[in-house]
Amino acid sequence: MTFLVVVWSLNYIVAKVGLRELPGLALGSFRLVTAGIASLPALFFVRAEGRASAKEELEPPTQPVRSVWSEVWTVTYLGFFGVVLNQGCFTVGLNYTSVSHSSLIIGCAPILILLIARAMKLEAITVRKAIGMALAFAGAVAVGIEQGGDASAGSARGDLLTACAGLGLALYTVLGKRAVTEYGAVRTGMLSNIAAAVMALPVALWQIHALANAGRLGMIGVQGWGAVIYMGVLASAVSYLLYFWVLRYMTPARLGAVSYLQPVGATLLALVLLGEPITRRVALGGLLVIAGVYAIQTRSGDIRSDRELA
Repeated sequence: MTFLVVVWSLNYIVAKVGLRELPGLALGSFRLVTAGIASLPALFFVRAEGRASAKEELEPPTQPVRSVWSEVWTVTYLGFFGVVLNQGCFTVGLNYTSVSHSSLIIGCAPILILLIARAMKLEAITVRKAIGMALAFAGAVAVGIEQGGDASAGSARGDLLTACAGLGLALYTVLGKRAVTEYGAVRTGMLSNIAAAVMALPVALWQIHALANAGRLGMIGVQGWGAVIYMGVLASAVSYLLYFWVLRYMTPARLGAVSYLQPVGATLLALVLLGEPITRRVALGGLLVIAGVYAIQTRSGDIRSDRELA
């Protein structure tokens, strides 16, 4: 989880650097295709994991193994929600908004995760979780609001695309909870990346053709291609593999709450690498985020004090 927070926090900065040399649509599609390519070797080494890995879960699956077509459908919609919608919209949206705006909107995803998980009867909404979410969200607002009054910091288009990315992450997390217990964490994560790469490939080829015609393809330097590799391999293929692996042992809301730490990490990294300002309000917001995440991640000693709200 610590690894995911660090990698995804730095991902905001790397994306901003990559967007200096690549259009948002090109960077987003190249990232998805790279993630799919990087997932192929891992899938080869774990091809035997598949459905048999479900027997190694702490909680064995309660549903029977489904058909191959059912697995294809599952990884396809997971690839769309978690990779195409989440990662693609995040990358393109960041081209029109600031790091602070983007990290704040993505910080709303844990609330959606909790609500969707509750609607699907995968998780209860407790007093402790509600308080933790409120504290963490208030902290995320404090972190991101510093640039809220700056018209150049973000746009409606960028914020809307980033909101779609947050919704994609929420659906990916909740729907993925059941998938990993049936097909295995590694297999599900890798196949969803490959499915997303197939969907993004036509866009990537179109972007390559457009850049070549404009004479810009050969002008992409180390920073541009380095951003593609970092975002595709580390922030997508490796991180989503670990994300699904952790999801096997945690509820969706508890794992999703870790996303609240990303605005803090992204803002600190933006201060160091991009020179974006940090104030006392940001520091206070960071403390609220940490307090909220702590409340969500820890359990009360008295179960009765953690009674259900719904």
